[in-house]
Amino acid sequence: MIKQFKIFLISSVSTFLFTNLQCSGPTGPPPVKPNKDPRTYSWTIDTIKASYLQLYEIWGSSANNVYFGGNNSGYPGCLWHYDGNKYEVINLPENKPYEINGIYGFSSGDVWVVGEKSYYNSGFTDSSFICHYNGFLWQQYFITGGGRLRAIWGSTPNDIWAVGSNTLLHFNGASWVKNSFYIPPQGVQLASITGLSSDEVYMTGYRNDVVPPLDTTFYYLYYYNGNQWLVADSSYKTYSSVSDENAWKFGIFLKTISGNIYSAGDGLFRKDADNWIVLNNDEFILNLGGNDSGNLFAVGSFGKLYHYNGKDWENIIIRENFNSTIYYIWTDGSEAFLATEGPYVIHGK
Repeated sequence: MIKQFKIFLISSVSTFLFTNLQCSGPTGPPPVKPNKDPRTYSWTIDTIKASYLQLYEIWGSSANNVYFGGNNSGYPGCLWHYDGNKYEVINLPENKPYEINGIYGFSSGDVWVVGEKSYYNSGFTDSSFICHYNGFLWQQYFITGGGRLRAIWGSTPNDIWAVGSNTLLHFNGASWVKNSFYIPPQGVQLASITGLSSDEVYMTGYRNDVVPPLDTTFYYLYYYNGNQWLVADSSYKTYSSVSDENAWKFGIFLKTISGNIYSAGDGLFRKDADNWIVLNNDEFILNLGGNDSGNLFAVGSFGKLYHYNGKDWENIIIRENFNSTIYYIWTDGSEAFLATEGPYVIHGK
């Protein structure tokens, strides 16, 4: 009888403790805090300690892990990292001047940067600059006969493209290999690349303006179908009294957002099958960014900053009388970072 009572008592106490522990603990994941409306962000202009710095590119895996690339006459200081609290310079494994024009990553431990060595061997060759971060250290890749690199994009860590001055490179997971594509007689400066998959990739390039009329901006749109690169379209603007407005279809910069291909430069455009739709016709727009088709930014000359919420555009004023050129924007939906003239980063949250 006493033994049965002990068993009952232990069982009752265990049940009581288990029940109360369950009730006092969390009943599920904490509610997700909605992102702040970007139109109500507070914008700060963060100073980076550099003698001279022009930032052109931003990439991040989160708002607490963001990379900024550019040019700095006070070499090295061309690649900076923000950890959520401070900006720190990253010294890459190159002992001569370089600049960073493109950054792309798949995670915090898989990040690529491309750019240009600021010196040349005989014949103005071997100026391509490529480095990779594996989560622990940076490794430099050497390219023979490669020109200045301007942009990088990949569908997977084993399928990456880098583009630049008469240069198209592909990474297969082990090495970088030069690829062939159409180069006009006067040369072409590849400036941007993006894609939807490994067999649907787009890049833009502008030809060197050494043929009449000299006041013409001419862009090529290249398309990769999984086998070869083709010229899919062109866009040009003649700055004269007589011009064909229908000829200006897309800008120089490309971006993939929510399964759509966007382009920026003298306006903002979205690719629709074989056509381009004008989303914003402000000729001072230089670039775009966003994490969703209902959360787009456009940036440009004279401090231009637009936001699109899926319904309309709003011109955002960062600060009164702010008119510096904004070259690039990156956002994860919760915060935004802008690359601008001078040793500054504009941070919105």
